[in-house]
Amino acid sequence: MGSFAGHALPGAFFMVFAVWWMVQFAYQRVALDHGRVKPRGRLFRALHRLPIEGVAVLLAGIIGFIAENFYPYPKWIIYDDDGKFANTHVWQHCAMYSFFSLYGIVVIFSKTCMPHAEKYTKLLGALAFFVEGMLFHFHTVGRPAIDVHLHNLLVLAISACMLFTLGEAFFPKEERFRIMRCTAALLQGTWFFQVGSVLYWPPSGKQWDDEDHSNLMFLTEAFIWHLLVDVCLIVLVYGISFLILKATGHSTLHYREMKTVDGRDNIEFGTTSLLDNGEPNAHDYDSE
Repeated sequence: MGSFAGHALPGAFFMVFAVWWMVQFAYQRVALDHGRVKPRGRLFRALHRLPIEGVAVLLAGIIGFIAENFYPYPKWIIYDDDGKFANTHVWQHCAMYSFFSLYGIVVIFSKTCMPHAEKYTKLLGALAFFVEGMLFHFHTVGRPAIDVHLHNLLVLAISACMLFTLGEAFFPKEERFRIMRCTAALLQGTWFFQVGSVLYWPPSGKQWDDEDHSNLMFLTEAFIWHLLVDVCLIVLVYGISFLILKATGHSTLHYREMKTVDGRDNIEFGTTSLLDNGEPNAHDYDSE
């Protein structure tokens, strides 16, 4: 990761997945009515059975692992000729990629041969974020002040990802944890780009001054601006997804009139469930 590209790659990864998770959330909430309705059409049903997310995470972890050890030259050794530890920063990154790959493997199993593993996917996701945050926390020991400050702010975003993912593991029906996890993942992604830009590709072409306290203050402000923009982007992604689903006729949130005992009209949701093959008045189903 000792380059702009090394920070842009994981940044793009988290940004893409944050948007994907939010689109997925909108589709499940609007088109599938929280998992109570079957996907329409053979294509959508086939896609639901494929472990797309797990495969993507696993491939990203493998690519990151290999890239760390090959770019810009092979670095597969742990000890050098003098018997000292070598390429420690590379193996730290490889450890991070390994845990995300493990998360991807569990997701694949939960969607194929081990459906009961679904309840452990969020725990493995939280563990992967924990390992990432711990590695980055100790990654900058002895480095310049700006480098340390940038990565400390990154650790805050990673910690938020871990906490919200852990919240999802214990409260799978609480949608707010899922929305905040998407926001924290997007924040982590955009901040990765900020770290790479400051350290390796400054817009002015000059390195930032470590002795200038105002630089550290500005970076803290920039982190808050990233959060504000990311919240707006998450809302925008959900809004666009909702409009597209509604325009294409995939929205299942419809209403019907219901007569109450006192003769007044009332409104209730008309829903169907995956559990009863389309029979109404089914019990709630948690698809998480």
